[in-house]
Amino acid sequence: MFNGNKMFSIIIPYYKKREYIERCLDSVLAQTFNDYEIILVDDGSQDDITKLIHNKYQDKVKLIIQKNQGVSVARNTGIANATQPYIAFLDADDCWHSQYLEFASKIINNNTDVKIVGSHYSRDKKILENSYDEIKNKKIDHYFRVAVQNTLFLTSATIVKRSFFDDNSRFNPNLKRGEDIDVWLRTVASGGNVFYVENTLVYYSDEDVHQATASIGNVENTLVGVINEYYKPLIEKINNPDFSTFVSKYVYFNLYPYYFSTTNHNKAKRNLKQNKYYYFFLHLPYYLPLSVGQKIVSNKKLNRYLRMYLKFFLRKVY
Repeated sequence: MFNGNKMFSIIIPYYKKREYIERCLDSVLAQTFNDYEIILVDDGSQDDITKLIHNKYQDKVKLIIQKNQGVSVARNTGIANATQPYIAFLDADDCWHSQYLEFASKIINNNTDVKIVGSHYSRDKKILENSYDEIKNKKIDHYFRVAVQNTLFLTSATIVKRSFFDDNSRFNPNLKRGEDIDVWLRTVASGGNVFYVENTLVYYSDEDVHQATASIGNVENTLVGVINEYYKPLIEKINNPDFSTFVSKYVYFNLYPYYFSTTNHNKAKRNLKQNKYYYFFLHLPYYLPLSVGQKIVSNKKLNRYLRMYLKFFLRKVY
């Protein structure tokens, strides 16, 4: 339970999102709960964001300007400058329902040792028009069993107790994919209570076509590519069977696009061998010849069938 005057530091990394940032900031300022600070980290955008903050938002937003170093470093800069006990993350092209912080504050005030709070989200902007009379939430007692099917947390819909970052590493700048999931997994593994709001309170935008990428990149710059080695000390430290089995299943479900990539195959193969647990039906697709796997991954329909196959065994068998 929290008894302080303020509760949230809102961290918004910003890089060339001028078209969306006002909508984002306005959604924060429209919150029914207003005990917060806003920290916007300009990651070398070189646009008129400084002028906008000065003219429209003034002292309502703390603007930090840094050279371009990527979203993880920008979030870490925000964390380093946060002063409140809970950190709410928000991407510059997303926005919140007006009751988002209110519902999160109720969970924090009505429960002890709340470590992380997630919320349901949608790509439909109409959810912002909804009005909720009561909060629908649940405490997740066995998160890593649930996470096999759905990791639940999205950056703009997640709030983390700041003390976690005082005692643990922050966002890993070396990870280009899965850097956010890494933080949520380590937060849950560190102990404390996990809550999830079932009301849809976050609009997750896919409007920015420039953020999409056709290349899967280097598997060593992804969480799935390094998770076995990266989490080995943590697995040994917390000795949680649910966590260690989750890691193996996470690899099986997410590694195959890299495993069937010519440039990543050998690295992905080494990572797969590091899995602590072996599940025959999850491993079966990885026995396919490289050329066959590449055809499946490159074909949208076949790729969808493969994901359905893996999901079935994760949810119904293992």
